[in-house]
Amino acid sequence: MKCLLVANIFPPINGGSAVVYESLCQFAPRGTMHVLAPWRHYLSGEEVAGWREYDARVDFPIERIELLRPPAASPGSLLHSAWLQLSVDLPLKLKVLRKAIGMIRREGIDVVCVCELSSGSWLGLLLRRMLGIPYINYIHGEEITTDVPYRLFGRRRRQYLHKADAVVAVSEFTRRALIDKMGVAPERIELIVNGVDAERFQPGPKPVTLLERYGLAGKRVLLTVGRLVERKGIDTTIRALPEILARCPQTRYLVVGTGDYRAELEALAVAQGVADQVIFAGRVPHDELVAHYQLCDLFVMPNRELANHDTEGFGLVFLEANACGKAVVAGRAGGVVEAVRHGETGLNVDGEDVAAVAGAISQLLLDDERRDAMGERGLQVARESSSAARARLFQELCERVAGR
Repeated sequence: MKCLLVANIFPPINGGSAVVYESLCQFAPRGTMHVLAPWRHYLSGEEVAGWREYDARVDFPIERIELLRPPAASPGSLLHSAWLQLSVDLPLKLKVLRKAIGMIRREGIDVVCVCELSSGSWLGLLLRRMLGIPYINYIHGEEITTDVPYRLFGRRRRQYLHKADAVVAVSEFTRRALIDKMGVAPERIELIVNGVDAERFQPGPKPVTLLERYGLAGKRVLLTVGRLVERKGIDTTIRALPEILARCPQTRYLVVGTGDYRAELEALAVAQGVADQVIFAGRVPHDELVAHYQLCDLFVMPNRELANHDTEGFGLVFLEANACGKAVVAGRAGGVVEAVRHGETGLNVDGEDVAAVAGAISQLLLDDERRDAMGERGLQVARESSSAARARLFQELCERVAGR
C-alpha cells in the first residue's frame, strides 16, 4: 500500500499538524508514504527555511513544488476575484494536478491523503474521478468548527467531507464536530488521536546556548509554542504577567512562533509594562524545537474558543511539552481537555480569565514539588501516546480504503 500525502504545512515548517504528518511518514513502513509539499509559504511568500536540508536527511521521499495553494490575497471586487481565479488559481491547480498525477503513476500510489480540507480537497476529488484513486481527509478541528463568512465556502466543506472515502479525526472533540456540525456518518470517521514521538521529545537540562541567546540564566521560564493567533491565549498570558511577576519576579515569557498577531501582542506587552519580560523568538529551526521545550520551567497556552468558534482541535504541543517532562497550563476549550489531564499532567483554566491564568501559573511556578510531579506524570502519559502506534492505525485505514 502506498499513500500520497498532500500537505501545505509540512516540516521544516513548525506546527502541530506538521508534526503529525511527519510522524505518519516517519513511522510508516519504508516506501509506503510519499509527500507532496510546497517549498514556499503561501501566506508570507517566503521560501521555507531549511527545506532542502530537511528533505535530504529524512528517510521518506518528499517532492516539492513552489506552492500547493494560491498566495493569500484579498480581492477588491468580483471582477478582481474572477481575474485571480483565471490568472493565478487555475494555472496553479493545473501544476499541482500534473505533479500529483506524475507521482501517482510513477510510484504506484493507492490512496491520497488530503491535509487541507478547503484548499486541497479539490485535488482528491479530481484524482479519484480521473484515476480512480480514493482519498482521505485528515481533520484537526478548527477547519470545521470555525464559522466562515461565505456560505458557498461553508457548503463546500460539507461536500468535500461527504465525498471523501474516509475522514480522520484527531480527537473525540473533532469527531463529534464532524458528526454534529458537518453531518458526517460516524462509520466513515476514523479516530486517530494525536500522538507524540517520545524518542525525539525527551527531558533534558536547560541548553546553555539558549540560556545565553535569550538571556535567561537564573530565570523561571514560561514557554508557548505555536502560531501567533488569537485562540492560543498568548494575550491572556501577557495580561497575567504583572500579577505573576509580583509573586515570582524572575519570570520570563518566551513565545516561539510566527503569525500576523505578533504586532498586536508586542503592543500589548508594552501596554502592560512587561515588554522586557516577554521574548518573541519567532520561528526556530526544526532541530532546535526540543531544546526550547527543555529550556522552560512551565509550558503555557491558555487557549479559548473565539466568537466564530475557532478553537484547538487537540493541542499536540501539550503532549510535546509533557514528553520533555514539563507540566502545562492550558485552556478548557476544544479538544485540549483530551490532551491535558487536569490535576495530573497540568492545569486546565478558563483562557479568558486573566486572574485564573495568573493564579494557575503562579501556583506551579512557586510549588516545585507539584510542578515536578505533574511533569513526571506528563512524561508517563506522553510515552504511552505513541506516534508509531498512530501511524500503524493510519496505515491500516489506508489499506482498508484502498481495498487491500
